[in-house]
Amino acid sequence: MIEILAPCGGEDSLPAALNTGADAVYLGVTAFSARKNARNFTYEQLARAVRECRISGVKVYVTMNTLVFDDELAELARTAERIAEAGADGVIVQDPGAAKIIHEAAPSLRLHASTQMTVTSPAGAEFAKKHGFSRVVLARELSREEIADIVNRVDIETEVFVHGALCVCTSGQCLMSAVYGGRSGNRGLCAQPCRLDFTYGGRQNVLSLKDLSLVDDLPELDRLGVTSAKIEGRMKRPEYVAAAVAACRAKLDGREPDLDTLRAVFSRSGFTRAYYDGSMRGMGGIRTKDDVEASAAALTKLRKLYEKPYKRRSFGVSLTVRAGQPVTAEVTCGELSFRYATEIIPEPAINRSITAEEIAERLGKTGGTVFTAERIDVRSDEGLMLTASAINSVRRGIIEELTKRLVKLH
Repeated sequence: MIEILAPCGGEDSLPAALNTGADAVYLGVTAFSARKNARNFTYEQLARAVRECRISGVKVYVTMNTLVFDDELAELARTAERIAEAGADGVIVQDPGAAKIIHEAAPSLRLHASTQMTVTSPAGAEFAKKHGFSRVVLARELSREEIADIVNRVDIETEVFVHGALCVCTSGQCLMSAVYGGRSGNRGLCAQPCRLDFTYGGRQNVLSLKDLSLVDDLPELDRLGVTSAKIEGRMKRPEYVAAAVAACRAKLDGREPDLDTLRAVFSRSGFTRAYYDGSMRGMGGIRTKDDVEASAAALTKLRKLYEKPYKRRSFGVSLTVRAGQPVTAEVTCGELSFRYATEIIPEPAINRSITAEEIAERLGKTGGTVFTAERIDVRSDEGLMLTASAINSVRRGIIEELTKRLVKLH
């Protein structure tokens, strides 16, 4: 199934992405990020984020998508090394020359061609593949037919923006912020001049576009063979991330997405399907007073949306309870399989012995974690008793050991 890729502008957005069902997150560190004004991550925070994502099986991609000056090349290489040391899965890069330096410094990192490379055709995707990229983030101006053509003709992963802000320019080709305000978007400091009230022929705000939303088109994008559905928004608050991921997750799971809440948390006079259906009519939009008031009303509801971990890991347990012997368990979780030994020895039953069903029921209480006990088999001698605290201790120990092994697995 198509990957749901969520933005994380800072640490507080990570649980919003993970607890609503994101399959991957993208974030920036303090250097070479095209969202320099986002909170971004220190290297220590990045390492913690990677660890948290590993437990859930979620990928971490780091943005290194600014243009790079000659005197920054050594820093670029060191930044790539530190990102690799933290365990990230890949980096998003705009400059093919920078990509070469990054690959030489940190060959374990997969290279994703940023939307700023303005890949709009199979030829562009072939260029990215030839230069070592494993994924291409397609320009936002493409129709479904153009996306399908690239997917069908080039053997490379594709990433498509499905929700978030649109620029009036062609992806990656805007110099307006640099010229108009002295702050370059290609250096991570876009001042968003297109949101100003430029007029033409009696029309106002002619450069400001509505936000894109292709949530309802996710099943089609999945059928087309698109690898990843990307949500824009590293400058947005965690509630926005939660609403967008939850809507995408619901649509792909066959449930009705809450588009009203998604629209309430942030929109510019509603959404547009933009270029996807081949039409460019009705794309203009600004942030109105009604939009701001709707956002304030939606925030409390959205905070509750990501309070609890998203259940995404299933494991099986075969528990052995023998008289006079420590309790042991054989644990499986995906490709992982291990034996967990405890120091807990069952006691002789005084009034009645505990049943295998009772042990299994308590072992399966995994609330507050990303884990679900999918299968629990208990082999127990007659006439034994395990206290509730003993069974709880076994369950906690299994989850702790499983967590450690999942972190190390990648």
